[in-house]
Amino acid sequence: MKTSGVRSVIAFAIIVVLGLAAFSAVTAGFAAVTSDGVRRVQLKRNPRALPDLPLIDARGTMFSLRDYGGASKRVTFITLVYLQCQSVCRTSIAGQSWMQHAIQARGLEGRVRLLTLSFDPANDSPQVMAEHARRMGVDADLWRFATVRDTGDLNRMLALFDIIVLPDGLGGYSHNAGLFLIDEHGQLARAYDVDRPDLALADYLARAKGKGG
Repeated sequence: MKTSGVRSVIAFAIIVVLGLAAFSAVTAGFAAVTSDGVRRVQLKRNPRALPDLPLIDARGTMFSLRDYGGASKRVTFITLVYLQCQSVCRTSIAGQSWMQHAIQARGLEGRVRLLTLSFDPANDSPQVMAEHARRMGVDADLWRFATVRDTGDLNRMLALFDIIVLPDGLGGYSHNAGLFLIDEHGQLARAYDVDRPDLALADYLARAKGKGG
């Protein structure tokens, strides 16, 4: 009985240790519990280089996401949406709109810019994006709307930002979201909650001040 009891205790201890190890692996060393939290920790620890991802914007201008990847005095805040969305995308775009006003009010146009990427290129054509931008009162020199030129690149774009998109059966999509920062080094370096653009901007400004910016 004693031997059996010891074995049970050892087996239980092993299970606990393995469970903690697995939990640590999926929570970035216990630093986060949700998938979005893990993404935040991972980007902060290991910023990602921007790929050569062909895009087209609301003006019909073709460019690459890598164009944002060089060293620059300007950082870029990015959200991913589809323009027919009636839920979280509205929060994302409202956050970008708030940021546009905050950037203009603080005279940060030379330091901060915005990019909204659509993952619905079949519907969000340059014309559709341009009309949406017009209704939002977008300053095109500050805030850019764009989507992939080739639908074959869509999964690469989503994977870069850890965005999961699933058809909802009603003609739309269910998806997670985030407000992302491309830093002065041209790397995808931070992720924030889409409903707190104020904290995202404050974090950038605090870090820039700490660097003497």
